[in-house]
Amino acid sequence: MSRNYIIGTAGHIDHGKSTLVQTLTGINPDRLPEEKERGVTIELGFAHFSLPVPKTSDDTFELGVVDVPGHADFVNNMVAGVGTIDLGIFVVAADDSWMPQSEEHLQILTYLGISNFIVALTKADLCEDLEFVTEMLADDLQGTALEGAPIVPVSAPTGFGVELLKETIANTLLETPAPRNFGHPRLAVDRAFSPKGVGTVVTGTLAGGELKTGDSLIAYPSGLKTSVRAIQNHSSSVDHAMPGMRTALNLPDLPLTSKSKKGVSRGNLLVGGSLAEASYEVDAELIRSVRPIPGQKGTLRPLKSNHRIYVHHGSGRTQARVLFPEGNTLHPGESTIAQLRFDHPVHSFVGERIVIRELSGEATIAGGTILDAHPSRRNFRGADRQLFLIERATAPDDLQLLFRTHLIRDHFLTEADLVQALPFSPAEIKAALKKMTKANEVVALGEKYLSFAPYWKGLVKESSQLVQEYHKKHPDQIGMTTELFEKSMGAPMGIPGLLDALLIQLSEKNFKVGDNLICHNSHSLELPPELEAPAAEILKTLDSAGLNPPLPGDLQGTPSHTAAYKFLSRTRQIIPLEPKVTLGGEVFQSTVAKVTAFLEKNGQATVSELRQELDTSRKVIMPLLDRLDRDRVTVRNGDYRTLVSQS
Repeated sequence: MSRNYIIGTAGHIDHGKSTLVQTLTGINPDRLPEEKERGVTIELGFAHFSLPVPKTSDDTFELGVVDVPGHADFVNNMVAGVGTIDLGIFVVAADDSWMPQSEEHLQILTYLGISNFIVALTKADLCEDLEFVTEMLADDLQGTALEGAPIVPVSAPTGFGVELLKETIANTLLETPAPRNFGHPRLAVDRAFSPKGVGTVVTGTLAGGELKTGDSLIAYPSGLKTSVRAIQNHSSSVDHAMPGMRTALNLPDLPLTSKSKKGVSRGNLLVGGSLAEASYEVDAELIRSVRPIPGQKGTLRPLKSNHRIYVHHGSGRTQARVLFPEGNTLHPGESTIAQLRFDHPVHSFVGERIVIRELSGEATIAGGTILDAHPSRRNFRGADRQLFLIERATAPDDLQLLFRTHLIRDHFLTEADLVQALPFSPAEIKAALKKMTKANEVVALGEKYLSFAPYWKGLVKESSQLVQEYHKKHPDQIGMTTELFEKSMGAPMGIPGLLDALLIQLSEKNFKVGDNLICHNSHSLELPPELEAPAAEILKTLDSAGLNPPLPGDLQGTPSHTAAYKFLSRTRQIIPLEPKVTLGGEVFQSTVAKVTAFLEKNGQATVSELRQELDTSRKVIMPLLDRLDRDRVTVRNGDYRTLVSQS
């Protein structure tokens, strides 16, 4: 079984990086004629080799090697190559020791979150006192990411230390977690070219997920869609590539970028799977090294809000404007929350690392961790927003914390939202959701939405208080209409299914929900004292009239009578059948009993037969029977009515 990892070199110019790579792999990573002529690495170089996995019989490490330029003029190229490495081989020449580009490369790797290192002390054959030089170098590395890293003296021309270096590489990778596979393949393009008769080919290190032939991809920043015709790994054709593999993709339907045509070029990002869109801004935590880089004055100057910078992400860079909270300036040795506003859209995930360099390209000035890949430009400086970002900065790789802060900010989410926004697999997100639900941190609303439990609890409390306050203001009303309830609750109710979820919750908490009304179980209608007399008069009139009632308008001669009429109607003490017919409540109930008894005896009846049985007029019998049909007491079959229970 093979295990795929990427090794990257780093270090000052002429310290022997490319020579060491050639010694390890048998491949000269310098491919440009100018590189071979000058003996200086300008572009990224690539090679590969295999090592047996210690303590196994037939497992192998398949190692892609990225060789980066060491010259200060080519730092941009260097940054493009090291974003996806699993192990850094930091090269320091024994006859030259620590140099300015050594410091810059180390800061870049530190900003990118790389902590797995081996120090190769090259040109060991040129050193008279190797032990002393090794000790001095170890002292120089105190307080850096290289502190405690194994230092292996080597000499490429003589072969001294090469086997020990290979052994150290294998033992280090044995303890290194495999590149993460969370189902979202991403390839930062470090080369793009078009061989004759083949179409566009891009190379890069695959991250995030598996990629197969036929898979669809989106190229950023162009947004163009493409599909994979063929895949190669170290010049060998494969059906699929796994995270950690050096990968070449044949994308015949995606053109190379030119002045007249959008396409793909180095620095672009290819993304697969169902993901959120690219964004023109991200919120991040920025940090600056306390160590200046010799010769780079920019590493000493404060970074001020509204300053324009280059943001290096993946294999590309984008101009951006940096904004800090009010009054913040970032000095060496400090960290702060910032919003980066890009000139072009960038596709990123929470937890990804970035490097910030001066727009002039003269200095590496900061690094950062993305905390929110899709923030709003509004309220960035708000207290709630800052608290959200500060909490995320404590553990940007903690899924439960990301989940929790996401819910606290947005209140309602779906699993699909989390899968799109976070660098975790659906299985990992489901497991975290299950754990947080069990701990009563998360509430599932129906089959789709999730809410942070404290927020949901507060929303339920708010809604119950809303209905209770309505009862106090309107004691003569049965309850609050769902339309008014939804409107009064405001913005959250715009989420599909939320109203139903909230009504279900209320129905489980001593509320009656039905007939488009919400009321508390303890609520009883109260007739205002000033309406007692007109209400009694209306009831007496309708009881006396039986099935020959007066017109409703005759019962509402005064405003007080009208108010009393409405109250009696809401409380079902009187039963309006239609605008021109109203029966007393007791009269209506006794009439229903008579109709039921007649139909039980006779099986069916016409309107005329029921009118005669009840001794009433056609004006009353028609709306009465229509009402019984609506109430599912009777059902009409042609000219006949039967009981629903008998039909």
